Amino acid sequence: MKVIRKDRFLLGIGFMTLLLALVVVWQTTSEQERPEAKKGVMDLTGLEWTNRSVIPLDGEWEFYPKQLLTPQQIHLAHIKPIMMQVPGNWDDKSNSHGSVMNGKSYGTYRLLVRNVPQGEMMAIAKRYVRFSDAMYVDGKLMNRSGIPGESAASYVPRNEPYMVYFHPDRSEIEIVLQAANFDFRSGGIYNSIDLGQGRYMENRAMIQAGLELLIIGILGIFSLLFIYLYVRLHRDGIQLLYALFFIGFALTVVTNGERLLLHLVPELSFELVYKLKYIAVYGLSIIASLITWRLVPDDRVWWKKWKKIPSGMLTVYLGLITISPFRVYSSIQEVMYVVNVGSYAVAFFVILRQYIRTSDEKRTRSEAQLLIVCIWLMLVNYVLGIIVTWYPVSQVLLNCTTIVILGTFAMLLIYQYVQAYASMQRLTLQLQLADKAKDEFLLLTSHELNSPLHSIIHLSRSLLTMSMKRTNELEVRSKLQLIRNTAYRMSNLVNDLIDVSRFRDGVVKISLGTVDLVSCLSLVTEVLGFLASGKEIIIVRRMEPDARYITADENRLLQVLYNLVYHMMGQYYNGELIFSSERDQMVIRITLHMKAERGSGSRLGPGGLDTTSAQAERTAAGLSAAYEIVSAMGGKLTINEEKAWITLELPPAADADMILLEAAVGEETYMGEEKKVESMNSGHVFIATSDLVDLEQLNTLLSAEGFQLSFADNHTKVRSVLAGGRQPDLVILDAMLPEITGYEMCRQIRMEFSQAELPVLFINTRSTPADIEACIQAGGNDFITRPLDAGEILVRIHMLLGMKQLVKQAANNEMAFLRSQIKPHFLYNALGTIMSLCFTDGPRAGELLGSFSRYLRILFHLDNTEELIPLRQEMELIQAYVEIEQERFGSRLQVELDVDSTLYLCKVMPLLIEPLVENAIRHGVSKKIDGGKVTLSIRKHQEQVQVVVEDDGIGMSQEQVTLVLNRNQSDQGIGLQNVQRRLKHLNGQGPVIQSELGQGTKIRIEFPYQ
Repeated sequence: MKVIRKDRFLLGIGFMTLLLALVVVWQTTSEQERPEAKKGVMDLTGLEWTNRSVIPLDGEWEFYPKQLLTPQQIHLAHIKPIMMQVPGNWDDKSNSHGSVMNGKSYGTYRLLVRNVPQGEMMAIAKRYVRFSDAMYVDGKLMNRSGIPGESAASYVPRNEPYMVYFHPDRSEIEIVLQAANFDFRSGGIYNSIDLGQGRYMENRAMIQAGLELLIIGILGIFSLLFIYLYVRLHRDGIQLLYALFFIGFALTVVTNGERLLLHLVPELSFELVYKLKYIAVYGLSIIASLITWRLVPDDRVWWKKWKKIPSGMLTVYLGLITISPFRVYSSIQEVMYVVNVGSYAVAFFVILRQYIRTSDEKRTRSEAQLLIVCIWLMLVNYVLGIIVTWYPVSQVLLNCTTIVILGTFAMLLIYQYVQAYASMQRLTLQLQLADKAKDEFLLLTSHELNSPLHSIIHLSRSLLTMSMKRTNELEVRSKLQLIRNTAYRMSNLVNDLIDVSRFRDGVVKISLGTVDLVSCLSLVTEVLGFLASGKEIIIVRRMEPDARYITADENRLLQVLYNLVYHMMGQYYNGELIFSSERDQMVIRITLHMKAERGSGSRLGPGGLDTTSAQAERTAAGLSAAYEIVSAMGGKLTINEEKAWITLELPPAADADMILLEAAVGEETYMGEEKKVESMNSGHVFIATSDLVDLEQLNTLLSAEGFQLSFADNHTKVRSVLAGGRQPDLVILDAMLPEITGYEMCRQIRMEFSQAELPVLFINTRSTPADIEACIQAGGNDFITRPLDAGEILVRIHMLLGMKQLVKQAANNEMAFLRSQIKPHFLYNALGTIMSLCFTDGPRAGELLGSFSRYLRILFHLDNTEELIPLRQEMELIQAYVEIEQERFGSRLQVELDVDSTLYLCKVMPLLIEPLVENAIRHGVSKKIDGGKVTLSIRKHQEQVQVVVEDDGIGMSQEQVTLVLNRNQSDQGIGLQNVQRRLKHLNGQGPVIQSELGQGTKIRIEFPYQ
């Protein structure tokens, strides 16, 4: 099977190589039906032109060796040309005088193209002409690459691809191309010159350039990634080699093909560009070889030396390229092409040999296959690059190969890092699991041990406090029983932990005897009664008389029953827990069946910790011990979580038939005593927790401090309490509520109450930075951690309540200050009116003084610290003010009061509406020569009281309205701005002003109906 897999892969490589070779041979040898130039003329007669037609201008061109002629000079000189095959070089060609040309020379090409489409833009694409050229079309110089010259001193090499565009005005065009080469041993036109429709040729060139830019961008990203990994993470040489490989690959792309580097940075010299090109081409194979040696080490000593010969030769050649000019190092270029191919071939052979010898391990085989494909593609890409330069092979094939190389390298790198990461995970997984299990065990165990201890401490403290204040025997007895039950619970937990270890070591002792099942259940019921009460679960016993006595270890049986009941109550609430027993031949079957509501949903803590599973972890030790104990007593324990059913099978007592049953055990019920909290004239604290131990501690502690308490153990009850009558002053919220988290519950509270209005104190098991951040982000004011400390609880509660009271007093003082500012404002305006009348109309001034005295009487009866007054008082003040103003303005002022009589007893902030009426009179109607009318309308709109003050005075522009709402307080009056601030204190919304210049103003405010 191993050989078959490898043979398939190698056959695939061979098949792809053969297929590529056939494609290249087909493209270079196929004779397509296309026109060919003959004796310097190409006739396109009969050719069907389309938008995608591209005609290679191949064939015989007229050539004028050792002459750089313009079209005009050719026409005038009547020089006889020779025929030159294009593409091709001019080596060993002789002119009309019999002189032979060599590669380093110059000349002029000429071609006539007939039957060219007229009236549309055409384009000619020139790729490579060694090493400078200038193109003329119909006698015009269209473009050039470098400067052709008749000597090495007068010419400038460049060899840059370009495209020329023209609109032929006749069916025949003349193309003249001057070329010169004094750097390479052969010269001439080495690639086809294409003629086609201008738009299509332009799009084709843009697509090619865009594809090369995309490849360069991807290679750049790869190189930056590996440089970052090398610098920041760990300095591994293979990462630096990868970075250099991708940089060299990018340089190869940017200096070949469309030679984008020449277009992007035209200032670069010919020598520098070609040095970069050849350093990238030959350096790439050296880096590929180094990567291969790192990934595939070879143990053969003789081969280690020989395989480095091609890379060594290339390294020496790179040194020559660096220090010498192009004409020197290019003289051995063909030899170095062969050496470069040999370097890739050696790397390919090394990897292939290692692959054949490697094991059948999937990881090793897959990585070797990807590496083989990468080196094979690099070899193919390099060979194709040479072929495309010399033969008419499509550039698309080279581009596709480059893209496949990128994809294969990406797959190889991803595969290597995925495998490295998977290996790291496999090596560390067991340690992480063990460490996590240890931490969770310590955390949960310490919590379970600390909670009962602190519960005992708090209960004892409350008893000491109560004994000094008052004596209540029933309450003292209840708390002592709770202390006993809590200690018993802690003892059972410790026994469970010890038993799990003992069962593992095989040293647990079981003392079997006759056990009364009813007595055991009564004790369990008494111990867990407080838990049943908090969960609103009724415990029902239905025991058959002949299934009462069993053979078991009494202490161990109590431990098992306690763990099973605690496990059931931890998941359900509001229902019945039914104990039943029956005899089935030689087995007593004890059944615990829960008919109650199950807590749904997970409880998530900070960082996504599932606290529901954490709660299950707390009983894991107990259930594990229960299984072992029952098995040791010769019984069987079955737990069906879906049906809320637990079955315990134990053998009956040997002397059960001889025991007299003094009383038949019928159906009994038990429910924990419901605790009632006295209502006291102190702060109201709302406790929301499902932990009954915490609830009992807080109840005892806060009741003794005189707080009024209310409770809830799930989110539904929390919502009902907050939506009910009196709002609590403080919420103590467990972060691990059932169904939804305490954090989510706090977010819902914050939608209705701010942190100042209703402080929230979180109870959490942990105090890590993540827990603290989750508490603050959820809207909590503070938090305490388990186990609860009485002193810390009281300090934090008093601090939060004091903060709430201070915030409330500050708000009240601010409101009183704002209202007190209004009174001098009214007095100033009224006294100014009366003063002006004293000099003109004494009797009328007296009438105004009477109205003003009534106004002051109403005003002085307002209490600055009173938050709300009846609307009736506000209306009396408005009527007194209106009478004063009507006495002043006479018939120029009309006031209409349209008030719903049912609203006179509703509550409103003092001096909220009167400033609006005053503004309408003084700034609206009084500024109008003919006066006007002011209308006050007060109506109930849904649960809001809507007040509308409208006048037909001078009005305001929109800019003035904006200025009025946003201007700062000044000594000229604070009426409207005062109203705006007080309204925002009340409901967060200011007045709405609608006004039109010359038409009047309408102001609308709303406040809650109460």
